[in-house]
Amino acid sequence: MISTYLGYVTATKDMASTLARIAKQATVKSDQQYYDTHIGNIKNVDDFLKDHKLYSYAVKAYGLEDMAYAKAFLKKVLTSDLSNSSSFANKLTDPRYRQFAAAFNFGANSSKQTAQSDTQKTDTIGLYERSFANETTLAKNESNFYSKWIDKATNVDDIVGNTRMRDYVLTAHGVNPDNVSKSFLKSVLTSDPSDPNSFVNTASNFSSASTQATYKLIASQFGFNPDGTLSGATAQTEQQKEALISRYNNMVPTLLTSASADSNDQYYRQQIGKVGSVSDISGDNRLFSYLKTAYGLSATLTPTQFKLAFTNKDYAAVMDMTEMVSSFNFAADGSLPAGQLAQSADGITAASKKYMAHYADARAVLLKDAESHYKTVVGKIKTISDFFAPNDTKNQDLPTIQDMALRAYGIEKGEVTRDQLRKILESDPYDSKSYVNSLKDDRFTELAKAYNFDSKGNLRSSVEALPQASINSFISAYSKAKTFGLTGQMREKAVKDAKDAATDFSKSIAGVKTVDELLADKKLTDFILVANNIDPKTVDKATLKKAFAADPEDAKGFLNTQAGQQFKAMVSVFNFDVKGNLTNAKIEASQNKGARLATDSLYLHQTLETQQGASNDGVRLALYFQRKAPQINSVYDIMSDPALYNVIKTTFSLPASISNMDVTRQAKYLEKLVPIKDMHDAAKVNTLLKRFSAVYDAANSANTASPASAILNRGSGIGMSGDLMLSIAQLRSR
Repeated sequence: MISTYLGYVTATKDMASTLARIAKQATVKSDQQYYDTHIGNIKNVDDFLKDHKLYSYAVKAYGLEDMAYAKAFLKKVLTSDLSNSSSFANKLTDPRYRQFAAAFNFGANSSKQTAQSDTQKTDTIGLYERSFANETTLAKNESNFYSKWIDKATNVDDIVGNTRMRDYVLTAHGVNPDNVSKSFLKSVLTSDPSDPNSFVNTASNFSSASTQATYKLIASQFGFNPDGTLSGATAQTEQQKEALISRYNNMVPTLLTSASADSNDQYYRQQIGKVGSVSDISGDNRLFSYLKTAYGLSATLTPTQFKLAFTNKDYAAVMDMTEMVSSFNFAADGSLPAGQLAQSADGITAASKKYMAHYADARAVLLKDAESHYKTVVGKIKTISDFFAPNDTKNQDLPTIQDMALRAYGIEKGEVTRDQLRKILESDPYDSKSYVNSLKDDRFTELAKAYNFDSKGNLRSSVEALPQASINSFISAYSKAKTFGLTGQMREKAVKDAKDAATDFSKSIAGVKTVDELLADKKLTDFILVANNIDPKTVDKATLKKAFAADPEDAKGFLNTQAGQQFKAMVSVFNFDVKGNLTNAKIEASQNKGARLATDSLYLHQTLETQQGASNDGVRLALYFQRKAPQINSVYDIMSDPALYNVIKTTFSLPASISNMDVTRQAKYLEKLVPIKDMHDAAKVNTLLKRFSAVYDAANSANTASPASAILNRGSGIGMSGDLMLSIAQLRSR
């Protein structure tokens, strides 16, 4: 039999190569291939427990072979919610159970299936809000174009024949350009509003009085002869041009700015004295919108309903329009008695005060109500059909899920049919060959990424940089790394700081979409490195980028070299592809790819230790200690693990009787003998284990038989009394 020292040094000199040799062994290779091939087909915990070969592989990997018989117990472990400190797995003192549960997606909240995650909802709502600011910017751009072009116009066809100009003029007056023909608009623009027989003054040409009023207003703002030529030097006077541009800039943005509100108020004061009937108000969308805002009327109020309120007092009362109606001097038929103005000076002032007080409130309420409603209804989505559902009667004035989604991602309603939109949402945005990516439009791709629908319209897990189970695991590991070895006030402060850091980490990691975004946040990367027992000072950004770009399954790749192996488990759990972008290729129903690779690695380690133990238990003990050392956060972790404690007792030639000492006294003695911070230093652990190997060989030179195998298999607890084991268990459960 080779010596413990030689066996340990040989195995650990190049651990990646050692494990690669183990992986090539026929039985090991067969077991691993079976696991990797079949674990993706498992849909629930019961199927997993029924497949003996899969189950046996997993329990061995996580060091739970001795508990393989207790399937009911392990089912409770696997279905635990690790984000809940009171869950079954979190109540167990042995960390192996939490590690086992975290490796699979069987637990509550381990794989959430919602139409949108909190981050996706926040992003969509943020884009929705930003779209209103974008509207204002686009309106200004269109106005700049109009201002330059209208000065060059020499004929009515320069407006009618130019889609951009035609749309601008009609939109400024609240008219949908899609509903107006070129010939109709030409007849309006070449009409003389002062001629009672002209096109705009012939009622039969229009569907209603308010519609006629709108087109009379349009005609009055241009100077064209009946043949379409200019009646003056330009198509519009400077005053007419400024008035139309002002109207457009105030009409187009859905939400008003303070400057727009001031402009609207000034316009109302100037124009209300020129009004001769109710139709003149409803026909001027700017005046109409002003009054709806001032008196808190529904945004969907129609000109017909508006006029009816003036002719029917009961209707006005029901619609809560009595106050507004009483502020005007219109007769019952909606006309204005001779010699009277539509409103008195006091009435204009009152309307103005109401408008300026309400416009900001209306803006805030619109956003608040729309977003609150969105959060509620999107959280209730079960299938893609719910995405297209109309609002209930109570919320019919608010935008639907579909309305907000399209607006957020800059998509006009008429751009896609419902069937096309459904196909987009059911498409895989992370597959370069999918339908949505074939459209070559980033808006549709980002929309598909914002919602979690599979190819059949059912919910799937959201694609995030780090799975929730890994987030929980990183937070737990970070907290232990930052608090181990500390006591009293120093520990209290460290616990608080770690908790704050964990909160920041959870918020920050949720918004990460690429590796570059991750590495650009040093605070974020430092947290991740510490959680994986890597000193941030020893790693530069270029090395981390190299690690994330490497394929963990490439035997010759960076992550399987001595330099890169320390990053393998860390980067494998992230849902990034080799280009550093988010991917859903690593997400599986029962176990994500990163967790599967970690399971395979643990299985190889366990197999290595078992095989080494068959010829030399000392090597097995040393390898086990090396693997567990990064997880040691107090001397009680050593004392409660017979194998770890045996290594320490052997290394320092401690008498067997030490196990019978008072637990607190043992702990204080070990703290002086074994600085816990050294357990997180690979070089110091290696030095300790070389010393252990030498002492072990000296102590067992005459007799190679050892109780190490029984200790590692959670046997009789040799070297530690039953009373001591009970004392430690009770102490750790406090």
